[in-house]
Amino acid sequence: MERGDLALWTRPRYAVVIEGVLCRVEPVTRSRRLRRDEVTGYNAQWYDVPLKRLLYMKDRWPNTAQDLVTFISPEFCDQAAEFLDAAGMQYDEIRYWQFSTFAGTLRYKPDIQSVYDSDPARLDQYGQLGHAVVPGEDI
Repeated sequence: MERGDLALWTRPRYAVVIEGVLCRVEPVTRSRRLRRDEVTGYNAQWYDVPLKRLLYMKDRWPNTAQDLVTFISPEFCDQAAEFLDAAGMQYDEIRYWQFSTFAGTLRYKPDIQSVYDSDPARLDQYGQLGHAVVPGEDI
């Protein structure tokens, strides 16, 4: 309830997929002879324009929550959170999801208004919530 309303009030949210929209991610691998290559870390090249747009959106609409989502790994999620905290970016939640779980649970989250992503294969799974973003361009 908010300000005397008798209806339930949920805070509107939008989800932004980190890889592709906010940065370009390249895995750092260690080659091994007898086994597969091992991923030892991730090199993220952050885009300026989408990061500035997120700051503007958070300042302009403070009652709307920003959820940052990654489908790469929990380690990359921690790395992205450290960078965004050091840069002073404001966000409400940053989380690693498996893509199938995230896409499957969207129908049960009425507070999510839109999902910004740059991968066309994933956009099909979001339905009407999906918004296409050109990598490195404005959201």
